[in-house]
Order: sequence, then structure tokens, then C-alpha cells
Amino acid sequence: MRILYVSIAYPLPANNGSKMRLWAVLRAMASVGHQVTLAAFAEPEEVDGTEQELQMVCKDSDIVPLHYARLSGGGSYLSRLRAIFSSLPFTIDRFRSDDMRLRLERRVRDRSFDVVICDNAYSAINLPASASPIVMNSQNVEYLILQRYAEQEKNPLKALYARLEATKLRRFEAVMYRRAACGMACSTVDAALVRQLCPGLKVFVAPNVVDVREYEIEAKEDPLAIVHQGGMDWFPNRDALEYFVRQIFPLVQKEVPGVRLIAAGRNPTPEFRARFGDVTALEFTGTLPDLRPVIAKAAVTVVPLRIGSGTRLKILESGAMRKAIVSTSIGAEGLDFEPGKEILIADTPAIFARDVIELLRDPARRKMLGEAARNRVLQDYDRTALERSIMNALESLEQSIGTGAGKSHLASVS
Repeated sequence: MRILYVSIAYPLPANNGSKMRLWAVLRAMASVGHQVTLAAFAEPEEVDGTEQELQMVCKDSDIVPLHYARLSGGGSYLSRLRAIFSSLPFTIDRFRSDDMRLRLERRVRDRSFDVVICDNAYSAINLPASASPIVMNSQNVEYLILQRYAEQEKNPLKALYARLEATKLRRFEAVMYRRAACGMACSTVDAALVRQLCPGLKVFVAPNVVDVREYEIEAKEDPLAIVHQGGMDWFPNRDALEYFVRQIFPLVQKEVPGVRLIAAGRNPTPEFRARFGDVTALEFTGTLPDLRPVIAKAAVTVVPLRIGSGTRLKILESGAMRKAIVSTSIGAEGLDFEPGKEILIADTPAIFARDVIELLRDPARRKMLGEAARNRVLQDYDRTALERSIMNALESLEQSIGTGAGKSHLASVS
């Protein structure tokens, strides 16, 4: 099939979870024989030096410059205020682009594709009404992230605003799914949530995956090193680190002298680092070209997420590297890791700290848990699993188009 793939993100360098999924999906479609044209936003520095690598996967591309406001970054207060009185949430409207809309209109007019795949609900904002058939691909159920943020936010005004945004975003996502021929979600949990938004929609599970061969890295384990992995420009990761540092790590330090916590992830701001000036056992790596060597030295990796949706590639990466993992239920949501055998799940500070302490004291159990996690990744989350899912979804779509059942039109949203 000829695929027009519309995304709010540029896939390279694949240095965060959303880019890793996007790049994996594009590669999977190309590897099973589909021709892909990518329409995506990017900042200039992302594109420089990656053109040849992109061309190996995508037959053609329309790359539009866009610097958008991050939801947790402050600023854009006037736009946020105006959005209160709009039917569209601010989180969607910030991706509206005349340039992208014109390029997509040209592509649709030329009919140089068989299907349009939207990488998430955000990317649908610029799609013309005549685009059809549509596949909605979801790396997250987006409204759920804002809903969970509101549950954790202590500032009542911020929490109220987030709940309002979540309600409008849920409504917008439902509209997009109702106009799609089919959907793709990264887990059975997310697929069920999508079906709640659009009862009767056929939804395929296209799991987040890693190429396990790329995680064969030898390194001597540091028996006192705990690694928290995640970009610090993503609020759920900052919230998770602060939760761990303030409520869990002190309990671990009391029982394991000399233990160290490494916060491995891009773009921690000076202000965020300064919050933890009193925690001498905490080290920020800052932005690194490759986090795998840091993960390889960890005795334990932790995923103390309280906000999120989708599935966590950081768990798949740690599992691929045979690391013992302790996570919250939200952190491990959607992944078929067996608690107690392939991962440890803890939703209170005391239990989370107890599990980390026990693993730090027991190298044999760390090894057993890590080996089991790697076997789970090999079985269900290697790149071949995504290729099979993509193939099944698009073959089903081809059949439905042939019978006329998949012909759907996306109306303009304003």
C-alpha cells in the first residue's frame, strides 16, 4: 500500500519514547513492503544530518518547521486562556499549521496514497476533509495523561484547567476515532480505552517494541546504582523522579549505605536540578547520545510513574538489557510482564523501597528477574512482533476497502 503517514513529531534522532515508537512503526511498514510518505513537524536541528537515514525508510516526505508550546513548560498564557472558551483544547490547537494543511491538501488532491495514518489525535488537526480512508494510530490515549495529571496536581487551579482540557481532549479523540476506518493501539489496555471512545471500531494492537539485538551491551554492574530513565522535558518523568527522590529514596538510603541514584535523561533544566541540591547521592546525566551504557551499569532500574498512558519503552529497554525492574502499576500498564517473576510492581513508597532494597541485597534475584524480563521482551516486544501487527492491520484494511466498508471521510475540525 501507499501510505501517507502524518505526525506531529520527526522520528530522528529516535531519542525519546514517542520518536522511538514512530521510527519503529515507519520501519515496520517499510520492511513489510509498504511505500511510506511522511508528513511531520520538526525543528531544523532535528533534520540536519538525518535525511539519508529517513530516505531509507520513507519514499518521500514533507517536513514543516514548528516550535510548539509544551504543556508543562509555562508561557503561552493568552493562548491557554482563549482555549478555555474554545471547543478545542489548547493541547490540540497548538499544532494547527496553515503550511502543513496546504501540503496535506496537495497530497490528498494528487491521490498519491491508498491510506492516511495519523500518528495520534494531534496530527489530525491539519488533515483536509477529503482525506480517506483514515487509520488512527495511538501511542497514548491522550486525554488520560491530562486526567492523571489533574489527580496528582496540588494546585487547585492547575488541576481544574487540566480536567477541562482532558474533557475536551477526550471529546476530540472520540470524534477522530469515529471517522476512522480502523485504529491501532500499543496495548490491549489502550485498545479497550479506544473502543470506549468509539464502540464498534476495529482496533489492532501494534505494540511498542525494541530491537533486542541493539541492547547486547557488556558492562560491569555497579551493585549500588539505581537508574531512573526518562527525558526531563516530559512532566510525567519529572513527577516520577521527584516522587522517588522525596518519598522512596530516603527509605532505601537508610538500609543500603552508599546507594546512588542516576537520573538518566535529556534536558534537565538548572531550576529542576536545583530542587535536589540537598540530595548528594543523586546524579543527573543530562542529555547523552546513548543511554544504554548507563542502563547497562545499573543494579536496578526504577519506573515510579504516576502519570501516563500507552506503554513504557524504558521498561522494554531495561528488560532487553536483563535489568531487574521495579515499577508502579501505571508505569507497567499495558505490558504483559508477570509481576513477581519478570517485574516488581509497587504502588506505595514503603513497598517500592522494600522491593528496591531486597534487589540491591540479592544479586541472584536481580539476575533471575532480569533474565525473565529479557525473555518476555524477546517473546512479545521484539521488532518482529510489530511487523506482524502492522501487516495484519493493513491487510485487514485492504480487504475492508475492497468491500467499501473502510471508506471514511474526516470532516474539518474548527
